[in-house]
Amino acid sequence: GEGQGREKDAKVTVYKRTDETYMLKMKTSREFYSKVCKQFGTMPFNIRSMDDERKARMGVVECVTHKLIEPFQVLCEKEGEYVAQFKFTVLLMPNGPMKITGLPFQSDLVKSEHSVQDPEIQTLLKSSANPKANKKKKKAAAAAVGEETAAPVLVGS
Repeated sequence: GEGQGREKDAKVTVYKRTDETYMLKMKTSREFYSKVCKQFGTMPFNIRSMDDERKARMGVVECVTHKLIEPFQVLCEKEGEYVAQFKFTVLLMPNGPMKITGLPFQSDLVKSEHSVQDPEIQTLLKSSANPKANKKKKKAAAAAVGEETAAPVLVGS
């Protein structure tokens, strides 16, 4: 594929509450929305996790119309292509970035027909995002350079 997900006309099942406010008119919509607020808060949820999916489908329509709930569209690539998406949260701390959510990515399980050719980018990708690891590498490199440039010492007999 091209790496660009496109919205597909598939049935949306994942939604997320927004910060908008509106007085819902239908009873099923009000019940659905209050259940969403209590159970999920602002986290994404699947409509199938509701007790009565049929009532939930009726209630979600008015909520989406008035932007109380945001649908997560189904994304697709070319026909017959596989798509994977990895998301994580990073905090930008004074001592460097810190990954706080997300699954570990095992790159040895994935094979790609594409690769990075630029040597400068390859060295950047191999470097650690952890500032403590970078400091250790710098100290080790400085020590190695210090050993190479040290003056020879004569040992007396």
